[in-house]
Amino acid sequence: MEIDADYVVLAMQLQGDSSAARLKKMLKVSSDPAGFFMEAHAKLRPLEFPSEGVYLAGGAHYPKNVADMFAQADGAASKAAIPMMRGYARSEGIIAEIDSDVCSGCKMCIAVCPYGAIDFNEEDGVAEVTDVLCKGCGSCASVCPVGAITQKGYEDDQLTAMIKTALLEGVA
Repeated sequence: MEIDADYVVLAMQLQGDSSAARLKKMLKVSSDPAGFFMEAHAKLRPLEFPSEGVYLAGGAHYPKNVADMFAQADGAASKAAIPMMRGYARSEGIIAEIDSDVCSGCKMCIAVCPYGAIDFNEEDGVAEVTDVLCKGCGSCASVCPVGAITQKGYEDDQLTAMIKTALLEGVA
C-alpha cells in the first residue's frame, strides 16, 4: 500500500497493555494507574522491580523513544547477567519465617503481604513464605493471630529485651 502524505506521525501509547495483568500477577509486580509497570525506585533502582531478579525495560515502563528503549534494555540485560554469572541470587537477610506447626491457616498474612511473598499450601493447610520475594517488612508477623510468623533476627525474646533496655535507659 502506498499513501501520499505530507507528514507521518508515530504516536506512543498512553496506557499500558491490558494483557499485562496476567504478567503482573505471575511476577508479583505493580503498575501505575495508567497500566505501566513501576520500578522499585525511580532514582536508585530504575531498571528493577521490588522483586529480586526481575528487571524492567522498554515501552511497558512508560512511553519512550526507541533509543531510550535500547539503552534501558542494555541496562536491564547487564543487571540480569550479574546473578547469572554468580550462579545464585541474593535475598534479604531478615525475612519472615512461618512455623507450620503453629499456623492456623487463616490467610491473614497473605492478604497484607505487599510483595506477594506468601502463598497458601492447600495440602498442608498452612501459609508458606517464598524467601526470594520477602523483603522483611514484618506486615505478616504483625497480623498473625497465633504468632506463627517471626522475622529472622527479630525473635520475640530479643524484641522484649530491647524494649526493656530502652525503657530502663529512658528512666535513668
